[in-house]
Amino acid sequence: MMIEVRYYSKTGNTATIADAIAKQAGVVAKPINEPIYGEVDLLFLGTGLYAFDIDPELKDYILTLNPDKIKKVVVFSTAAIVKSAYEKTKKHLQAQGLTVSDDEYHCPGHYMILRKGHPNGEDIKRAEQFARAILG
Repeated sequence: MMIEVRYYSKTGNTATIADAIAKQAGVVAKPINEPIYGEVDLLFLGTGLYAFDIDPELKDYILTLNPDKIKKVVVFSTAAIVKSAYEKTKKHLQAQGLTVSDDEYHCPGHYMILRKGHPNGEDIKRAEQFARAILG
């Protein structure tokens, strides 16, 4: 099974979770500026929420994803206030013709004085469990 992990992270929170997921998949997490080559069975795609939306850079990245080459996308996210980036990310992925898993992982992210210490060890442990469950 070909697996890729890509993420968009301004503060490092989502990158931390991406690394935990990638470790379980036996791959290296890469930022979205790293292209995907060939066919992918499962793409874990991570983002944070910025001003209550996904970043325009991630929206542009999603437009580069080829639904003929990516079988399924699994969304994971971090945010200091909002509970999940899933719906906003899913909307853009589906508009691109991509299949999106109903399963998602979200954890709090630290931003300024909010959610200090997150993602923490427990958040990382849950991300690893999530990845193992998805990977079967």
